[in-house]
Amino acid sequence: MACAQKQQLHSWSSSPLPESLTHIIVADISVAIWRRDINTVIAGYFDEVFHVLGLGIRSVLTMDSLKDHLVTALPNGTGKLAAIEDIYLLSDMLTYLFGCSSVGLRLAPLSSAMCPKLHVDQIPVRLVNTYLGEGTQWLPNEMLSAYANTGAGEIELKTAVHNGYYSENSIQQLNAFDVALLKGSAWQEGQAHMAAIHRSCQVAPNAKRVLLTLDPM
Repeated sequence: MACAQKQQLHSWSSSPLPESLTHIIVADISVAIWRRDINTVIAGYFDEVFHVLGLGIRSVLTMDSLKDHLVTALPNGTGKLAAIEDIYLLSDMLTYLFGCSSVGLRLAPLSSAMCPKLHVDQIPVRLVNTYLGEGTQWLPNEMLSAYANTGAGEIELKTAVHNGYYSENSIQQLNAFDVALLKGSAWQEGQAHMAAIHRSCQVAPNAKRVLLTLDPM
């Protein structure tokens, strides 16, 4: 996958090109976003089957087994095959980018915020994509530094977030169908300070949200 010309916005980058996901390998980027239009067929499918998704899907799958597993695991409905193809596409991109053969897949139907507090993941990297409802929220790392006025220089991310060294006005949010790669604290040795600070969005009463996350395995 060729790397497109990067539109860098401090610690994150965003582009309507799928190649924008390759920006995650840049040392000072913690969030790389591929902006996508909403696919109404796929969104309609997840809206239709939301209440029969149960607890959703959580599994480690190879690219060879992914489609067959989803055909069985997902309920029938208009747009099911389009949804499977899109999940396969994102999984294929992830495995290609990181040179792995499997993904840790989680597809979660949500009626409340799963992780409502700002945090960093203790993993190398994670792909997030919301098929229905509002997207994941994140705090640009440079905005945290701006509010960490401790007089002691750089401070640990967890400590800064816990102590509220940020402004709610600095919180950014993904749209439905935006694909984002979020660095975790285990990205590379010495790079824990570049972990993406993020949280789940609040879900309004009676609203629906379907979140897909993929981890390279």
